[in-house]
Amino acid sequence: MKGSIIWNIQRYSSLIVLSYIFYVVTFVLRNELNFFSWSNFFLSFEIRFITTLVFLLIVTHAFIGLWTVGTDYLTNRTLGFLSKNLAGRADFLRYVFFSAFCLLGFVYLTAIFYIIWL
Repeated sequence: MKGSIIWNIQRYSSLIVLSYIFYVVTFVLRNELNFFSWSNFFLSFEIRFITTLVFLLIVTHAFIGLWTVGTDYLTNRTLGFLSKNLAGRADFLRYVFFSAFCLLGFVYLTAIFYIIWL
C-alpha cells in the first residue's frame, strides 16, 4: 500500500466519522428524544445509507491501523528482541493477526448491516 494514500484515507475517514457523531448528537440535543423520534430518524433511507458508509469507513480505518501495527511490530526484527523463537514465527503470527482482524471486521460489518437494514 502506498503510504500517502493510506494516511489520507485514515485521516479523512476519521473526520467523516466525527462529523457523523456530531450530526447524531445534534439530533439528540435538538429534538425531544423518545422511541418514535429515534426510530423515525434511523429508519429513514438517508440515515441508513450514511450509517452504512460510516461503518464501512470505521472498518477501513481500523484495518489500516491494524495493518500498520502488524507490519511494524510483528516482524522478525522486532520480535527477535523478545525471543529468537518468536522471531522465527513472525510471519505466521502476522498472518494469524491479519486473519483474525479481517474475520472480526467481516463479522462486525455483517452484524451492522443486519441491524441497519433488517
